[in-house]
Amino acid sequence: MADLEQPAGHPLTDARRRRGWSQETLAALMRARGLGTTRKTVTRWERGVTPDAAAQAVMRDLFEVSADVHTRVSWPHWLPTGALAGATEPWDKDGTVRALDHVAEGALVDRREFIVLAGAEILLPVYQWRANPGPWIAYQEDGRQVSAALVGEIEQLIATRRRMDDEHGGGALLAALNADLRFITDLLKNGSYRNETGRRLYAAAAEAARLAGWAAAESGQYAAAQSYYLAALRATSAVGDRALAVNVIGFMGTLSYSTGRLDDATKLMDMAAAESARTPEAVQAMTWARVGRAYAKVADQGTARAALTRASGLLNRAVAGDSPPWAYWVDETRITAQLGRALFDMGDYGGAERELVDAVASCGDRYPRDRATWLGRLATAQLRRGRMDEGCATARRAVDLLADQVDTERGSGLLRTFGHELAAHGPSAVGREYAEYVERRLVGTSAL
Repeated sequence: MADLEQPAGHPLTDARRRRGWSQETLAALMRARGLGTTRKTVTRWERGVTPDAAAQAVMRDLFEVSADVHTRVSWPHWLPTGALAGATEPWDKDGTVRALDHVAEGALVDRREFIVLAGAEILLPVYQWRANPGPWIAYQEDGRQVSAALVGEIEQLIATRRRMDDEHGGGALLAALNADLRFITDLLKNGSYRNETGRRLYAAAAEAARLAGWAAAESGQYAAAQSYYLAALRATSAVGDRALAVNVIGFMGTLSYSTGRLDDATKLMDMAAAESARTPEAVQAMTWARVGRAYAKVADQGTARAALTRASGLLNRAVAGDSPPWAYWVDETRITAQLGRALFDMGDYGGAERELVDAVASCGDRYPRDRATWLGRLATAQLRRGRMDEGCATARRAVDLLADQVDTERGSGLLRTFGHELAAHGPSAVGREYAEYVERRLVGTSAL
């Protein structure tokens, strides 16, 4: 009965229940560490009283939270609750600000024990967005003044972060993006601003959260990525930005198929495609290309090919200057790469090689992060076609990008797949040379 004394909701309540501890058990564990904690003390904490530094230090040890997380994240967000930050707040203005705050504070807590949402839990937020697409009234009168000039600088910073992601991969940027989101969220919570300034702030928060989600996914932190995406989707409602919301849902779908949740992926992509009809053609093109990728994953070749063909047609109709600033990367090269990856997923390695070679060639020196992933998949396609020498040569190009410029777990994972399949072919001179090259070039990096 002791566990029913305090309803679930406070992170401490959730964290101790995950350990099977009652309030009295937690108090006893803390008394054993030299504190005078009682059950009533724990009750006060779970009702919103903040523990002193000594009590927090003991709880950090009891809940096995690293000193780094405890230092970076404020109470009570560092507690290991297992809940996904940003997933349960009300779908309104106050809930959006709380979601952004919780995600900025807690998304980077070590999420290895946390479960990525699936099924109705991940689809429900999209239905909520469809019912509440915005815009909302975004002005706020209390707090320090937020100038339009400051918001303009924030928007420029977010644009710079996008380009940095293209050049260096998300792994190198995640902490910076989280800090950006915390700064923007603090302005939303505590600033004073007119309606137009507020909407621009919400839009910046949405894109910062979307970028942070992508960086987290690039780093293999999938639960954190989902938290960022959910917060980003809420923030798009504040400004009624349908195109940005469609993009966020597309990234949610990509995360779903990357983590093996294929049914969720196709449903999310279908909803994104349906909602994209009133967005610029470039946004529609990328959305339908993602639909093609999702259906390729479930081996529905007819739907996949039709979606990819539609994506190409939409891109051909796109009007220069009509797309949102964040969609600068949607071009023929990207659609070609999406086709190549879809063909790879469908087992058409010849077609995949043709399209990926074209994408890499047309890309030139741009987008090294994407080139690293395209090359990793291309190398495996060549290997599966029996062309080991070419596959190793292609894989070396990806190794060079990972060694010299790019931090991407996706690219590293593709090279690991290639290395395992190469080893399965048995000992060979070209295989030994490739393994030695990897060892030499990637020593001291996190790539492999």
